[in-house]
Amino acid sequence: MKDIYLLVEHGRDQGEVYILGWFDDKESARDMAEAKEWQAYRAALNGDASWSMQNPIPPDQTKYRRFWVQEITKFTAAQTHAASAVH
Repeated sequence: MKDIYLLVEHGRDQGEVYILGWFDDKESARDMAEAKEWQAYRAALNGDASWSMQNPIPPDQTKYRRFWVQEITKFTAAQTHAASAVH
């Protein structure tokens, strides 16, 4: 068995979770998650935040992560035998 790493985003509306992609390498997945964090931070700085009393917090100053990596085990599907009878 081999592990794969899912890039996951925590949604902002109702706490939904989105799978954005998968990677064979944990380091690549972490790098992409970190890049997405900074991209979201920059978008929040440039967006309309007139309703907010505080500026967004940079990703390197908080434990919260909107994007993270989830490790799962990749499996290979077992082959099935075709039935000899046709219906």
